[in-house]
Amino acid sequence: MSSILKHPVFRRLYAAHIIHIVGNEFTFIAVVGLLQDLSGSGLSFAAGTVFRMLPYVITSLFSGALLENWDKRRVMIIVNFLRGVLVSLFFWITTPAYLWAVFLLLILVNVCSAFFQPAMQVAIVQSVKQEDRLQANSLLQGTTSFLIIVCQGVAAFLVYYFSYRFNFLLDAACYFVSLLILLKLPSLSGTEMKTSIGFFTRLREGIDYIRTVPKIKSVLLYQMAERMLGAYYIMLMFHILQERKEGLYVFGLLDIPLGLGGVLAGVVVSRWADRAGEKGVNTALGWALVAMSLSVYGMFHSGPILVLAVATLFCAFASFSSSIMAVTRLQRLTDAEFLARVFSIREMLTMGSFAVGCLIVGYGAEKAGSSLVSTGLAIFGVIAGLIWLLAARSLKDQKKEAV
Repeated sequence: MSSILKHPVFRRLYAAHIIHIVGNEFTFIAVVGLLQDLSGSGLSFAAGTVFRMLPYVITSLFSGALLENWDKRRVMIIVNFLRGVLVSLFFWITTPAYLWAVFLLLILVNVCSAFFQPAMQVAIVQSVKQEDRLQANSLLQGTTSFLIIVCQGVAAFLVYYFSYRFNFLLDAACYFVSLLILLKLPSLSGTEMKTSIGFFTRLREGIDYIRTVPKIKSVLLYQMAERMLGAYYIMLMFHILQERKEGLYVFGLLDIPLGLGGVLAGVVVSRWADRAGEKGVNTALGWALVAMSLSVYGMFHSGPILVLAVATLFCAFASFSSSIMAVTRLQRLTDAEFLARVFSIREMLTMGSFAVGCLIVGYGAEKAGSSLVSTGLAIFGVIAGLIWLLAARSLKDQKKEAV
């Protein structure tokens, strides 16, 4: 892992990513606390997720086509400045009458984020050799998950002993520090030629490109299914805070096994995936969905918190492993000319699936309870995993016949 950090551009991207993830983890639990205080409804968690994800999804549809002719460094700097200002405004919202302002700020923050993620992906591909990208993605995911462990533990401590509101100010400060790190990056206007082709033409070309490359399309469909299954997390808030009547700090502490699962995924995938080859990775992707499904079922049908935490750990390991392998596969399959468009459309599809899933499970848990809804979610995940495995096996058989 240390070799990838010797690259000066990636090192700064990595450092900026670490800093803003630290802030994000402080803010996430604070937003949960704010929604709980202002509305007291479990459905507000799902609504908050939709207000975050829907603008992200819509903006992601066109952000990639716009980014192609822009300096990626400048985009990331401007976005972090705007996010720092917007997040700080949560601190001042104290009464239910301004619940609408919480949702508005969530919308604006995530519109900005829809430009940051594709720009970050293009910057990584431009600065990291193809053979080193699995290592880079594993390092980013592993570090992010480790920060979840540390920061959620600290955030839970701050929530328990102080007001969660100070977390918003910490997040804003992290965005500004990340901005300062990005200021010293070289220009990242792209290795691709700037084009005078119209925006809508570029957008249509990006969609057509995905449609005509079956492997890219299949990876995107897989990630949509994984994100639908990942909506269990929004139901976990309802389960802990409403059904079990636990404190907000307990929900924060449960993010520790979630983060540990991501760390383990980063370590295991970085050492195993390249040696496994396409066949081994395809098999692992299918079984990862099945493992996630069984873990989700275990979370919401267990009594002791410790058992729930263990199920969360296994679920996180499977989810983060699949994400690392799928993103690396997508980076390798996509032509540089279409990279920004493919990754922005990916964000739209995956986060759109997550938002829809959150709304379904949030509403379902409110009406029917998390036990029943989690059973349906687990069945969906098992079916999706088996379909992927059958499709991968069919592709392998077709290759044998061709030979």
